[in-house]
Amino acid sequence: MVSFEHILHLPLTESEILESIQKAIENTSISELDNLRFRHPNIQFDCMIRGYLGEFAIQKWLKENGIEVERTNLKLEVDQVDIDFVYKGQNIELKTSLVPNADQTVKNALLNRDIKLIRREEKIENLRGDIHLQVFFNQRRKAKDDWLKALKVDLGLKDPKYLYDAFCAKRYQADLFFVGWIDKITLVKRINLMGERERTWTFQKSKREFWSCRILESNKPVELIHFLKSI
Repeated sequence: MVSFEHILHLPLTESEILESIQKAIENTSISELDNLRFRHPNIQFDCMIRGYLGEFAIQKWLKENGIEVERTNLKLEVDQVDIDFVYKGQNIELKTSLVPNADQTVKNALLNRDIKLIRREEKIENLRGDIHLQVFFNQRRKAKDDWLKALKVDLGLKDPKYLYDAFCAKRYQADLFFVGWIDKITLVKRINLMGERERTWTFQKSKREFWSCRILESNKPVELIHFLKSI
């Protein structure tokens, strides 16, 4: 079980954020931005930055605790950016989220939300990924999206420092929190003990379903180190 005192704050430096922005620049063009999720280009670009920041922060934290991932791989999908790590043959998937406006705080999101596992398969046994991590950026989702939509920025000007300033990316130095994780074996067992209607959830106007995986009922972040070293 996870509680607020168990979550980990993962700080980032300006140089690490600039490196993440550079990666986003290198892997995205303006035309691609329009096609990823039919969202505003500023929102999609900021989402990509957060994906790389999550990767950077988690990989750095794992290394500080004696875990060297074998490789990382950014996967661009129809509706989101997945950052994957591979460690001893285990595929580790990272879910990066902003705080829902209804929650207002990371603490409330911890109490109310699930690890965000999109249901793309009929059976939970077919869920891809062996280990799933959830991080939150301490920024309100709707407020951030509204701000990004109104932001006047030239995404064609591929200058990391310009984009760092334009997107107020300095905030990311202190806004990242690792809140919980779950392994697939445990998740499959839990899902199969649930009633059919309890296994998934969705929200108003969403075209997606998600597997039920309450953050409160996931594993404490620090326990990931022991789990990985025991593989």
